[in-house]
Amino acid sequence: MQDLSRPELRSRDVGGHQPRSLAGIETPRTLDEVRALVRQAMTARRRLYPISTGRNWGMGSAMPVTDDNLVVDLSGMNRVRSLDLEAGFAVIEPGVTQAQLAEVLRGTPWMLNVTASCADTSVIGNALDRGDGCIRSRVHDVAGIEAVLADGSVVTTGGLDPAGRYHGRVAGPDLTSSFVQHNLGVVTAMAVSLVPRPQTIALVHGRIPRDQVGTAVGAMTGFLRRGNPAEGLMRVRELSLTPSRGDWVLPAGVDPGMFTILGPLMGSDATVELAEELLRKALIEVEGAEALRVIDAAEVDAGDPLYARALMSQGIPTCLGVHNALGVTACDQIDEGPMGFLALLPLLPMHARKTEHVLAALQTAVDAHTTALMVEWNLVSRHMANGVMQIFFERGAPDAAHRAHQLRNDGSCVLRANGCAIYRSDIDHAAADVWSETSTASLGMLHRLKTALDPDGLLSPGRYGA
Repeated sequence: MQDLSRPELRSRDVGGHQPRSLAGIETPRTLDEVRALVRQAMTARRRLYPISTGRNWGMGSAMPVTDDNLVVDLSGMNRVRSLDLEAGFAVIEPGVTQAQLAEVLRGTPWMLNVTASCADTSVIGNALDRGDGCIRSRVHDVAGIEAVLADGSVVTTGGLDPAGRYHGRVAGPDLTSSFVQHNLGVVTAMAVSLVPRPQTIALVHGRIPRDQVGTAVGAMTGFLRRGNPAEGLMRVRELSLTPSRGDWVLPAGVDPGMFTILGPLMGSDATVELAEELLRKALIEVEGAEALRVIDAAEVDAGDPLYARALMSQGIPTCLGVHNALGVTACDQIDEGPMGFLALLPLLPMHARKTEHVLAALQTAVDAHTTALMVEWNLVSRHMANGVMQIFFERGAPDAAHRAHQLRNDGSCVLRANGCAIYRSDIDHAAADVWSETSTASLGMLHRLKTALDPDGLLSPGRYGA
């Protein structure tokens, strides 16, 4: 067991959260080692905090919610246990990264639903925390799980059997979703639903004037609700709110006067052509949308600013976007680099007038704390948009981290006041967000479920996920 009591090891976190003291770290590499560790912790009454690769940047990185936890680093469990190329499922362990699984899928009829985070992030960790990929929300990739409960027993869900074979959904209750954003067990394997590799992948890109964002969000919503015939997750992104005074930072190349429409259109040649036509018609009233580009993702060269997004839309993970945004050359530098950032993840309105109202309220908080904020709408369905708000700050500047955290707190209050619930939390707000967004009856149900499976609160107290 490695001693992590030194302050420099406690505080590796790009978000500048308050450091936590750790009881230590364990690195099991097999299911049996995880079971043994859990049983030892139960006997010693030691609390466990499982992580996959620990790259939960902007939300606490690898740090636990509470002090004195034993961190269970599952990055060494990195086997692709099975690959079903007929049905389109992979059974993988928590340490399997985007890059690793994408490489296994190269040349097959299937591809990975890649996220915009780095190539070396965990597929399982991001999916359990309801991250968004380039094609769909990653919660839809979670087909079944294997987990070690607090007594050391092993359960499987969703049609994943104890031998690690995935059959698809089977008869009877399915508790798979119970392990998403919940600390019921240490997830040691997952059946991941893959994406059929399409005939055509086109990349939509447009730069639109800032004052058109409400109209654009409404138009994109109309495009989805009338029926987008192609696959792919469309985004309205890089909408910056900057303070009228003070020192603030944004990633290099971001223009506060513009925002971006971006996303893949995937399917047959005819399907993608029709989707492009319908999208352009939907955006006809949006000033600047006439310059929208729709390009073949496979033909974007390495010198194009869209190269990273083109790769991701083809199921190829890359670290280029993260490196460019945070001014680093390697992901290992992020938690100690010069640029800090926090993530605030609310559900966002899809209506033009409501969008502008929420942005105006957020602008007040941005001005009060002289810190910039960048907003993204991930249009995950016809009904809802997952928001991604990134708050950037210079880690070496006096009070910059404090102002960023104050903006995060006030921004959360503004969003809730406007009916925008939080759908994913950082380490400082996980318990409060669940409490605020869940009814009393539902909280009671969650408490009963947790008490039944983990009566002593052994597993990651105060935090959902794995």
